[in-house]
Amino acid sequence: MTDTDSRPVGIVMRTGGGRCFVAHEDRVWNCQLRGRLKQGRRRTQTVVAAGDRVILGELQPGLDPPQAVVEEVLPRRSKISRMAARRSGGHIEQVLVANLDQVVVVQSLAEPAPQAGFVDRLLVAAERFAIDGLLVLNKIDLAGARPADTDWDYYAGLGYGVLRTSAATGEGVDGLRDRLTGRTSVLMGASGTGKSSLLNAIDPELALRVGEVTAKTGLGRHTTTSTELFPLPGGGYIADSPGLRGFDPWDVDPDRVRDYFPDFTEGAAECRFRTCRHLEEPQCGVRRLVDAGVIPAWRYEAYRTLVRDLEERRQLLRKRGGPQV
Repeated sequence: MTDTDSRPVGIVMRTGGGRCFVAHEDRVWNCQLRGRLKQGRRRTQTVVAAGDRVILGELQPGLDPPQAVVEEVLPRRSKISRMAARRSGGHIEQVLVANLDQVVVVQSLAEPAPQAGFVDRLLVAAERFAIDGLLVLNKIDLAGARPADTDWDYYAGLGYGVLRTSAATGEGVDGLRDRLTGRTSVLMGASGTGKSSLLNAIDPELALRVGEVTAKTGLGRHTTTSTELFPLPGGGYIADSPGLRGFDPWDVDPDRVRDYFPDFTEGAAECRFRTCRHLEEPQCGVRRLVDAGVIPAWRYEAYRTLVRDLEERRQLLRKRGGPQV
């Protein structure tokens, strides 16, 4: 891949240890960052992330593996990012993956149980950059799974893809492979939902490590420690991300969350106030639809909880004099 100025451009596959590994000309290059990229105060946890397009210099193709220097990180057309570890105080952004076309939210129907509100938060992060959302309901082969649960089908009515899969039996894997081919996607979900197992079913040559769900906590063990991009046999890339037990989206204004819930559009047109946030305002069209059962109560509660959490973070940053995100 080369830009019009003929400088070599590659795609970051993964990062770690202060270096990054970049796909360029059918090879993966072990790269260090130009020093100036790491200078100054940063609001992001790392300079580059999986999926970034970068300009390379000082290529040494004769080494094994080949080595180069990242000279520049090109602007991102999209990203999925969250608030980094809470010890950062909400000041640091963690970019999980950049320049993607699709967010694939993986939930297991059993072992571990689905996370309330988790899907909604990831879809908000996707809507922020007009990224497509796909919901994958895995482990439909297990006893106790409810593959016909109508709550999940509600997302299909909003225009999101909904697939039911089993990495163990192969059911739904072909359909998932079709949805991934030719696109750059990221699989996101809690540990133990079967993300790595699904990728292994799609492409056995990946041979990703697979974790188990512990009986004591009902949660999965982390087997993926950082986001990594993999090329797909039919074209495109898939990113496997670390298991998430929660997700606090970065750079989402609590006053704009309403715009990222497509099921609110019809009701919002009937609100008394154009600036209605659908919380406590009088004559709210969205709340009318909730009361009528058109918008499920669980979906509205996911909205309220996300707005509250984002507002609390904004107030905390104001007290500390930090950046407003």
